[in-house]
Amino acid sequence: MGPTRRELLGGTAAAAGMGLMPGRPNRGEHESGLVTGKPKALAYAELPGFLSREQITWHHDSHYGGALKKFAQLDGDIMGDHKARIAKANSVILHELYFDNMTSEDATPASATSELISGRFGSMESWLEDFRAAAMASRGWAMLAWHPLNGRIYNVSADGHADGPMCFGVPLVVLDMYEHSYYIDFQNKKADYVDGFTKHLNWSEIDRRVKALEER
Repeated sequence: MGPTRRELLGGTAAAAGMGLMPGRPNRGEHESGLVTGKPKALAYAELPGFLSREQITWHHDSHYGGALKKFAQLDGDIMGDHKARIAKANSVILHELYFDNMTSEDATPASATSELISGRFGSMESWLEDFRAAAMASRGWAMLAWHPLNGRIYNVSADGHADGPMCFGVPLVVLDMYEHSYYIDFQNKKADYVDGFTKHLNWSEIDRRVKALEER
């Protein structure tokens, strides 16, 4: 028997490196490049006061676009490099979640999202403090993620795209901590980048991911 709706909204979890899209497969603007074969378009060109057009364009086109192109090559050879296929698929999905969960507009979480996070961490402020710590400890990805087996949420770090299978863990908030994601704008000021990210969270997108948990 799976977790109840109360359990779903009372916690979060995930193992590092598990890169599934949250909830059921999305259509329209939420459709992954793993489905279309084409990179998802960005909803913004820059995030003023945080990430420049140069930083975002280079990251989106070279790293996300490059991962998608490589995955397409690997996916055509079913008997090929299994670990590399997982790494590129996870890279594509995590990059899409990362770009989608940022915005230049003021945003606040819906009550369901706030209750989910506060119920697990005590308050939104406590969650942010722990999320920053997870990000600073990571060389790859920091995530807030939900686990369907126990219905809880966790802040986790993953230092490699191929860590873990593509199953179970459902990312809700995703932050790219590889240097390519911030070095043009922040050089080695990792903490400033993490701070900027937390001020540009797209809560509408995160709310959608939380709502999708109820549809699983």
